[in-house]
Amino acid sequence: MTECATAAFERQRGSPTPETISLCTHSSTVTAKRAGEMLRYSTKRKLPSTPLTHLRINLAPIFAECLGTTLFVLLGAGANLTSTIDIGSSQTSWLRSAFGCGFGLMLGICVTGGISGSILNPAVGLVFALYRQLPWILVPVYILAEFIGAFIGAILAYICFAHSLDTFDNGNRQISGPYATAGVFGSFPRPFITNGAAFLSQSIGSGLLVLGIFAITDPTNFPSRSTTPIAVGLLLTGIAIGMGYPAGFPYNAALDLGSRCAAAIWYGKNVFTFHHSYTWVPVVASFAGALGGASAYQLFMVSRRSLIIRRVHGDDSIHESVHNVSSLAS
Repeated sequence: MTECATAAFERQRGSPTPETISLCTHSSTVTAKRAGEMLRYSTKRKLPSTPLTHLRINLAPIFAECLGTTLFVLLGAGANLTSTIDIGSSQTSWLRSAFGCGFGLMLGICVTGGISGSILNPAVGLVFALYRQLPWILVPVYILAEFIGAFIGAILAYICFAHSLDTFDNGNRQISGPYATAGVFGSFPRPFITNGAAFLSQSIGSGLLVLGIFAITDPTNFPSRSTTPIAVGLLLTGIAIGMGYPAGFPYNAALDLGSRCAAAIWYGKNVFTFHHSYTWVPVVASFAGALGGASAYQLFMVSRRSLIIRRVHGDDSIHESVHNVSSLAS
């Protein structure tokens, strides 16, 4: 909010509250500071105006989504592989896997947030297009990039751990049993969990994830963008610890399907048909849960800050996306 916006507020509502004054002053100062930093950086790192430069700029968000998902899967699968192979640390293996996936997501957001908005999840891309003004044309492109990134990340993780896996299972890659490792590259439910129960677990987990992401990236609710990677990474870690036992915690169709396709190279086609063709469950459940979580947030969560912005700027401002996603529409 600018000084002009504050004046308009005063004319419409009378004397503003201290909270409003603080909000206006802080927003103006931060905006001016960021604009100055961007100008100084762009002056030092000026790119030549060539067709190749324009192509790089246009394709950068797509490559960023692919790279971010690759980092996410590489660290997450690496943590899962370490926990599976290191039998002696079975008591802490679940925490290791949860934090590994959380830190992987955190790294992916840090690397790509300013380029593509760090969607890194097809379901998140869908609900951001639905509620947060992410251009619809980017949704299928991002989904493809995320799938490829997950595939590459799973292959890199396997390459890093191939010799360790040989020691663990004597070169006999298994999907089930005491020496099974296929679950590292795709979620598989516990033997006693039905597909219906797994679908419910995955849907609730995905809904909680998207609900938290919407809260964290809502500038009227959680305005400190600098902590977004940490907050989202810890969000996934917390949900993994609290909700992941029945069927794992992918909550991401590209991560699960892309990694599963990579696993099929070494484990065979049974990775798709195992447990009554379980493959469809995490894919469909991630979208169902994301739609539920995003809709619940949009319907019920309205902050005082958003009401102030609505009075000053009009109704459209309340639907503004987080900075790095809004920039995609420009």
